Amino acid sequence: WAYALGYCVIVALLVACASPPNGSRGTVVPYAASPNAAAPRQTLRPASWMKPAVGQDLLYVSNGNGIVNVYRYWQHDLVGELTDFTQPEGECADAKGDVYVIDTTPYKPYACAIDPKTGDLAVANYGKGGYYTQGSLAIYAHAKGNPTYYSSKDLYHMNGVAYDNYGDLLATGFYLYSDEYLETYFAYVPAKSKDFQEISLPPPDSSGWYGTEVSGLGWDGEYWTVDLYDAVYQYSINIKPELVGSVKLDAAEIPVAFYNPNPKKQATQAVSGSGNDVYYWKYPAGGEPYVTLTHGLDKPFGIAISGRK
Repeated sequence: WAYALGYCVIVALLVACASPPNGSRGTVVPYAASPNAAAPRQTLRPASWMKPAVGQDLLYVSNGNGIVNVYRYWQHDLVGELTDFTQPEGECADAKGDVYVIDTTPYKPYACAIDPKTGDLAVANYGKGGYYTQGSLAIYAHAKGNPTYYSSKDLYHMNGVAYDNYGDLLATGFYLYSDEYLETYFAYVPAKSKDFQEISLPPPDSSGWYGTEVSGLGWDGEYWTVDLYDAVYQYSINIKPELVGSVKLDAAEIPVAFYNPNPKKQATQAVSGSGNDVYYWKYPAGGEPYVTLTHGLDKPFGIAISGRK
């Protein structure tokens, strides 16, 4: 289930709500549903396993130990573990519910997004080779073949990308002045365009984007979202970008994913995490999380939600 796209990144395509596809390098191991049943996970093994979960909303979480956990979204139980990654990072889901997991390569891919109109896959690459190297945005037409690359001297390290419902793309990155000082920038590509241009988003406060590294970008069904500390800031981009509001997500530290049963409306839930926990919030209410996941997690980072099909 893992394959290379061009020469840029390694991306695992996980077919919606199913066991790993034919050709998987991992072995599907039956899940011990009963707490009294023998649990094969008690012994270490580098094998993927997946309990049948067709017709379920699923939550995918990439971890610092190189494993992607799969949970039933509403029941919060672990139904699979996917291995054979080097270091999984960001994740994204397409309109069919298929999930893409970004895996570490020399390009240091960090985040991904799928254009709901065309199926194009966009990958934000932190850099190529060493730490102080130019990053890029790679776009794979229909999530296949070799990508088209975009880069900017300001968005030196790319670390976020998102599409809206119309196929417009927003990307973010930062220029690192030193180990302690950086400045965040944004770029915008309208639908059906190849014009990659920097765009100025109003900062949340008077300090601007200097010294601020966002953790992710998103689309909540109504607004663009910028993840910053324990809140998401909502933006409208029409004639000019406008900051329209914010939602406090207490304890959120990693890129936010949205649960949206109707993509023509605003999302109803947000999911993020910190430490070894993953949290659910009512959205756009925010505030304290109403669900906390802890089972099987190890420094979670990337999150994707695969809707019922």
